Amino acid sequence: MDRKTTRSLSRVLENIRDPKEAEDFAAAYGKDRPEYFYQYLNEIIALKGLKVSQVIAASGISKNYAYNILNGDKKNPGRDKVIALCVGSSMNYSQTQRALELARVAPLYPKDERDIRIAVAINTGVESVTQLNLLLDEYGLTPLDV
Repeated sequence: MDRKTTRSLSRVLENIRDPKEAEDFAAAYGKDRPEYFYQYLNEIIALKGLKVSQVIAASGISKNYAYNILNGDKKNPGRDKVIALCVGSSMNYSQTQRALELARVAPLYPKDERDIRIAVAINTGVESVTQLNLLLDEYGLTPLDV
């Protein structure tokens, strides 16, 4: 999924004069964008063709809690649970940052060693929270609380 910056979208919008172009722009970047983490997570899972059961297993989160998030019953889960679901759904760094933003929790912070290790693990394709937690433990850092 290609995420454009607000600045680059603003440059495009500045030059739109045709109503059809405006309609296309609104359809691509307007009102239909996910507003909540659970919507975004479901969108990513669908786009990647993943099975929900695999995402939940890789996240390490209990099945009931994960389904409450996926169904929108729990709209703003804790930061570690959001990161766990991002790892479980193989999100890249940008997608993870967007997910954290939508969940209204702190993004990965480049001056925090734990967040640095999480980001690098995501960038290198960590496949499960178990792998991530083992890595964090190697550095004496707090594992994700799932």
